Amino acid sequence: MQFFRSSLLTGAAITLLTVGGLMAQPARKAQGPKRLRAMATVLSLTPDQMGQARSIFQEAGQTAKPVRAQVRETRSQLQAAIKSGDANQIQQLSSTLGGEQGQLAAIRATSMSKLYKILTPEQQQKLMAFHQAMKSTKKVPN
Repeated sequence: MQFFRSSLLTGAAITLLTVGGLMAQPARKAQGPKRLRAMATVLSLTPDQMGQARSIFQEAGQTAKPVRAQVRETRSQLQAAIKSGDANQIQQLSSTLGGEQGQLAAIRATSMSKLYKILTPEQQQKLMAFHQAMKSTKKVPN
């Protein structure tokens, strides 16, 4: 019984530290138009492709809007659970937050898939190089 309680407390502490680190990250600024212009320049998008890309990303933004609002709400609830020390609530909200972040990742991936389909093979190669360059400047751990 003591081992179980100790394991539970250790797990809750790890979750708390992980979630605290996630919550401490600054909110992302909307970079859509700026990133789209940079991508259009790098890929040499035609005016037709640029219009299609804009539509793709606007649609993704509208789809993601309620999910982002829910992420903010879940984070707020999670902070309250952290302050109250409710380990069960922390675990539940952490799982919920992970699912919501997964939804956002799926929306982004779907929009990039749609963009990829409207590109020429040369532009597709440039897009992959562009993403690699963006990744290396963000210093995101693998």
